Amino acid sequence: MTPLPLIAAASGLHPIDYGIVFVYMLAMVAIGWWCSRTQESTEDFFVGGRNMPWWATGLSLIATMMSTLSYLGVPGEIFGQGIGMLLQFTALPFAFLIIGWVWVPFFMKLRLTSAYEYLELRFGATIRMLAVALFLYMRFVWLGLIIYSAGVAVADMTSDTAPGAISSLTGGLIHFPEDGGAWRMFILISTGIVATIYTTLGGIKAVIWTDVIQFLVLFAGAVVTLLVVFGRTGTGPVAWFHEATTMSHKLPPFFSVDPRTRTTIVAVFVNGLLWHVCTHASDQVALQRYFCNDSAKSARKTAAVNFFFDAVMSILLAFVGLALLAYYQRNTAELPTAMADAMHGMLAEPANITGKNVFADKVFPFFIAHGLPIGISGIVVAGVFAVAQSSIDSGINSTCTVIMVDLIRRFRREPLNETAELRLAQVLTLSIGTLVTGIAVAAVWFGELSSIMELQMQSFNAVLGPLGAVFMAGFLLPRVNQKSVVCGGLAGAMCGLTLGFWAPIDRLLVSASGSAQESLLGPAVSPFWIIPFSWLTAVVVALICSLFCGRPTQTQLQGLTWWSVRRGENRAA
Repeated sequence: MTPLPLIAAASGLHPIDYGIVFVYMLAMVAIGWWCSRTQESTEDFFVGGRNMPWWATGLSLIATMMSTLSYLGVPGEIFGQGIGMLLQFTALPFAFLIIGWVWVPFFMKLRLTSAYEYLELRFGATIRMLAVALFLYMRFVWLGLIIYSAGVAVADMTSDTAPGAISSLTGGLIHFPEDGGAWRMFILISTGIVATIYTTLGGIKAVIWTDVIQFLVLFAGAVVTLLVVFGRTGTGPVAWFHEATTMSHKLPPFFSVDPRTRTTIVAVFVNGLLWHVCTHASDQVALQRYFCNDSAKSARKTAAVNFFFDAVMSILLAFVGLALLAYYQRNTAELPTAMADAMHGMLAEPANITGKNVFADKVFPFFIAHGLPIGISGIVVAGVFAVAQSSIDSGINSTCTVIMVDLIRRFRREPLNETAELRLAQVLTLSIGTLVTGIAVAAVWFGELSSIMELQMQSFNAVLGPLGAVFMAGFLLPRVNQKSVVCGGLAGAMCGLTLGFWAPIDRLLVSASGSAQESLLGPAVSPFWIIPFSWLTAVVVALICSLFCGRPTQTQLQGLTWWSVRRGENRAA
């Protein structure tokens, strides 16, 4: 096919692109202000009065769960590692059946504000506090890494034009040094501040309505990238897929008995299935969207919208990675020298590319700034901001909800009135936004981190499996009581964190022992097995301990397990 003539690519972002991003930022803050006018209680602030439209909560859920870690990480993973990540979407239909017809009806019946209220009803206060601790660790790290990844990507895309433009517009009053460090820090802080402002103003309503707009922007960003590559190369998805699986990367094996094999079809499928099931069964960020609906039927529609667009976006982003791989195989000379050298090395020995190779993560941001036409670049940069802020605002609001409901309300002797509690929630939101922005800034001092997708699976996802296992044990294993599930949860968390931080632990042991060997522990388990192994550890340990820890009381079972619900029992008063 003959390449289509297109507007020439920009050699960096144009003032028109910055204008688009600026208008987008103003729109987000304006929506937060608009939502704040009808906000009267923490019920509005946390669950939107439980009457939000199901289609809006569904789009909000997919925008939230996407994050820059996926929006930039999936194309980078596909570019550097091949199509293995694309196969993860095959787990979505199975996950939807479990979530839509098992978890959602059950949780909606309980009418919770925080998911962790269930754990105290089913087990007791100790496991509720353990789950809260795991959740807060997971989401604080998640939020910090989202701000970090978005800030680094946008700073890299804009560092050649934006600092000079700002200096010129302010007559040199604002000046950023040429090393780029100050500009990166400015972008990091700005990303966190804007999301914190409109979340503080409008609560969950502002979060959901801004998420809807942000989803549309990030969707458009992926589509226009594919159209531009299609027009420039005259090739399409079939050719990209063929080239990736025959010229540069091989198809992953179906299965390997060695869990250190990074990518297999089975590992990707199991990881995808458990990630979705555990997230929608135990993560306040996801469950809070369901709690904003007025019925189980509406909540199931929310899940349907989420999973449909999750599949669409997974395929789109995977093909963005394939498209960029095809484009730069033909146009390697357009890359900077260091990236071009890495590209040549990857094409020569694709099997030697490891998950710690961060070159692939830089290709999509570079293409946005230097490969897209003027105006289109601005839309896609706004998409990067959008996908970051849709996760930041949701994470901030959800962690605020958990701190307020599971800690402050749980332990405060005298309850606050509605006005005072709403003001406290807003102060907490502002404080959490400041904290996670600080985590992102701190990440800068650690230098170049792992690839985005690997970093995600190694850090906060390391405790997602055990957290999901705790909820599933309560729901599906009536013999399990608090002591046994605490043992299981702690064992699973230790397993997940050990596997996730295997490499730094190994380096620490080598340094402490003074060994001349490069490694004492050997290669790490594939990051795709971290969630399955930690989940399985938590379940098995909880079951074994339940043989010695006695049974829960009837009150802790009535209406709080799958089996009691099937028998028509209602929750005990």
